Amino acid sequence: MVTKKPFGTTKDGLPATAYTITSGRGVSVTVLDYGAALQSVVLPHKGGRVDIVLGYDSVEAYERNDGFLGASIGRFAGRIPDSLLRVGNEVFPVTANDGKNHLHSGKACFGRRFWHADVHTGNTVQFDIVSPCGEEGYPGNVVFRAIYRLAGRELTVTYAGRSDAVTAWNPTNHAYWNLNGHDAGDARSHTLEIPADRYVPVGPDLIPTGGEADVAGTRFDFRRPREIGGEYDHSFVLSGSPIRLWGNRGIGMEVRTTCKAVQVYNAKFLSERNGKGGAQYGPFGAVCLETEGRQTLRNAPVAEENVLAPDLLFYTRTTKFKFLYEEN
Repeated sequence: MVTKKPFGTTKDGLPATAYTITSGRGVSVTVLDYGAALQSVVLPHKGGRVDIVLGYDSVEAYERNDGFLGASIGRFAGRIPDSLLRVGNEVFPVTANDGKNHLHSGKACFGRRFWHADVHTGNTVQFDIVSPCGEEGYPGNVVFRAIYRLAGRELTVTYAGRSDAVTAWNPTNHAYWNLNGHDAGDARSHTLEIPADRYVPVGPDLIPTGGEADVAGTRFDFRRPREIGGEYDHSFVLSGSPIRLWGNRGIGMEVRTTCKAVQVYNAKFLSERNGKGGAQYGPFGAVCLETEGRQTLRNAPVAEENVLAPDLLFYTRTTKFKFLYEEN
């Protein structure tokens, strides 16, 4: 079942709408037409209900969303070194918005814009947005689509893209997960398992310092489940599935994806702020599992899977989040 309700008005007077999908298992997911954002995931658990995604109570707060909470990121997630986008043999200057680098698609990031919403069947909401050629420096007119589908305990997020020219395409969802509850604070005690033999080392500017490196013998080896502990803002090259995350109160999550990599970010740079219901959010208060293509290296073209060719068909990427918890 999908219900919708007003979600406030932007500073420009535009009304936002929240769409809540509820499954027969008592799970509910709320998504917004502003940013095609994932605003909440509420689970029935041990006689109560637990919201495990950080977010805000109104669109006004999302307009100030410097942390991209729950946002759909496009055209291109992650950092492009020196703001020089290389697609094949061509180079396109793109907007620098993270020092001299380009982060999460620049100032016109889809996470800060309205998407057109359609409700499909009883458990699916689809959002569409168009990005014109030259926006933020990207080539090609691109149609983007974000589809949220909830069935039982599983949320499926599908991103689709279609272009009239060769361009770069690397969408992701930037949900901040805290499986102890969105208001539970520090999430570094979460347990993480990633089927990845290799990761991408980065420098102080979070730009890759070279190619991929072996996780063996390093703090980046999550091939067996262990506590997160430290700070991470790194890409892991997936060699299998699923990714697993567990909190400390009996809630877990399995993540299966068609993407080749996952950016693990445990919110080091999330400044103190008010969230839903007056909750206090801050550094290390969540874990982001940004399923996406492989990282862009300096002076190198974007990875092959991050190239969108001119086509009448949509290219798609799908990630499934299965929630594990004790029934009420």
